[in-house]
Amino acid sequence: MENVCKIGVIGTGFVTKMMHIPGIAKTKKCVIQGFYDIKKDLAEEAKSLYLSLLEKNKNPVLDIALKTTKIYGTLEEMMADVDVVDICTPPKYHMDNIKFAVEHGKHVICEKPLAINWWTLKAYQDVLKKMKDQKLKFMLHTQGIWHPLIKEGRDLIASGTIGDIIKIRILHQGADIKKHTVNLAPLWDKFHGGGGALVDIGPHAFAGMWYWLGGNCETEAVEAKLLKAVVPVRTIAGVPNTKVMVDDDAHVTITWKDPAGRIITGDMEASWNKKDWFEGKPAGTDIFYEARGTKGTISFPHIVFSMAKPFGIAVAIKIVDNEGKVKLVKFPIPKKRIEDVVFFDEVADVVAGKVESRNDARFAEDMLQVFGAAYLSRKKGGKVTTLREFKDYATGIANKFPTAGEQIKGIIADLFDGF
Repeated sequence: MENVCKIGVIGTGFVTKMMHIPGIAKTKKCVIQGFYDIKKDLAEEAKSLYLSLLEKNKNPVLDIALKTTKIYGTLEEMMADVDVVDICTPPKYHMDNIKFAVEHGKHVICEKPLAINWWTLKAYQDVLKKMKDQKLKFMLHTQGIWHPLIKEGRDLIASGTIGDIIKIRILHQGADIKKHTVNLAPLWDKFHGGGGALVDIGPHAFAGMWYWLGGNCETEAVEAKLLKAVVPVRTIAGVPNTKVMVDDDAHVTITWKDPAGRIITGDMEASWNKKDWFEGKPAGTDIFYEARGTKGTISFPHIVFSMAKPFGIAVAIKIVDNEGKVKLVKFPIPKKRIEDVVFFDEVADVVAGKVESRNDARFAEDMLQVFGAAYLSRKKGGKVTTLREFKDYATGIANKFPTAGEQIKGIIADLFDGF
């Protein structure tokens, strides 16, 4: 157990306790060396949760954690002890924490999205370059693509099962709108997170699309089909009749170009409402993946009955060829949040140089450009908008303001005009 990867966690709110700590507490490859939060009581709660989960899971890492896991009073103290910094703060603080970690030579895990918006990165290009030059590893926590069955689907596509992809659509819907999302006022503040459902749930849908496309396609343009507050007034954080000022539902079409120059259409939905697909068809599940190729279609997930192994209720990837022949590739129902365990297992392997990260900082930056172009497309009435057009537009708005902070706010205010 001497070679476990030492992780320092910055920020100990909801996402840390629901996803990061449970995932790390199940892997034998990593240990949380300590926590830092400006609210020390939250950090203490996180430490207690971590140790109790290690004990519950009968994880031998507990022996190490009992001796080493601590609450840090400063980030400087944390940097002396860890291999990887896991940043779980709100998006507007991500880049400052990444900068601090990189300056201390640490690998980085960062919650999605990378920053509040694309323009934020303009002030941190030296940090991103330094991270690359020093060969520091970076992983954006879009954990869905670490789900074993999402990987099975990607592998089937890569094997040529459905030929060359023509169209892909990915749906991610927030399952916890009533228990979580509406209770956190900052999620509904565009200046806090950079947007609404698109920037909160959208990173999972975008990552899934990018991953199923092989991770080597370029984003060309974006069209906002629906990007609005479908429910315009809500009770948010206990305050009734609150006007919604960000998108709670996002239907966006992305134009991709593959390495051979072929154009692929990607329909993406990210919703806090658990609504439906573009055409109004109920999705039935919180996520749904579908890719249509030259030889057929693949989709996931489908809940089916299995008389063979795995016996009983199973989850299936469905393949339909061009002649309508259906094949179901069945799997046992996966363990809840298995993707977080796989993610943190892989963190240790990435840091050790055994494998490459499934995503990187460039992927994270492209995501922010796509989201920005989507908001600009909405403002233009749904006009197809290239990433170049968005960057030029954002630059024009930013040039009206003297400071980086004012520029970031100015771009957000402009893109959300009319909400």
